[in-house]
Amino acid sequence: MACVTPTQNIYEFARLRGLVTDADVQGHTHAGLRSAPQTKTYKRFYERKLLELLNAWGATKKAYEAAIEAGEILRPARRTTEEIAQGHPDLASTQAALRILAKREARKAGAA
Repeated sequence: MACVTPTQNIYEFARLRGLVTDADVQGHTHAGLRSAPQTKTYKRFYERKLLELLNAWGATKKAYEAAIEAGEILRPARRTTEEIAQGHPDLASTQAALRILAKREARKAGAA
């Protein structure tokens, strides 16, 4: 039986493992900028927490890359063939995607 390696983007990887993402960092940044009282105590807390989140986000990225290198997960393709096929008809990538889709359809028709 073949082992299937799951495809995960970095956000799925982090969510499944309970790790910090860029969304956590951005949420802290925007919440702090929106409602920050101008006290030294708050400023120190805010900067310390931001540094913790940035370090954790960096660790998440390193863990994601390590999991890809170890073969535990695969990085998802940037775009699907169907999405590429919807591009401008003069582009070589669009033409190639259309040829691939045509071959897939022919293969499905032959197998049916």
